[in-house]
Amino acid sequence: MFVNDIVPIGDDALSTAVRSRLQMELGLTHDVVKATVANGVVTLKGRLASTGTREAAGAAAGNVRGIKRVVNDISTAYHLVRRLAP
Repeated sequence: MFVNDIVPIGDDALSTAVRSRLQMELGLTHDVVKATVANGVVTLKGRLASTGTREAAGAAAGNVRGIKRVVNDISTAYHLVRRLAP
């Protein structure tokens, strides 16, 4: 049996599986991206520096067997720098 053959049962097991996948694949800890699961739907919350990482987190969570849908509420931080006139 391979790890990918294991299907987590229940929201708690799914939540653990999603957090583990985010950590292993993207290095995102639960302090950075919160993942909660209710009825097989995972909600991701947090703040990341890029939209690419945001999308990768959503894809990684959606690839966990047993997840029905991903609600990606991760925001991205855009910093605007205003140049001051001399």
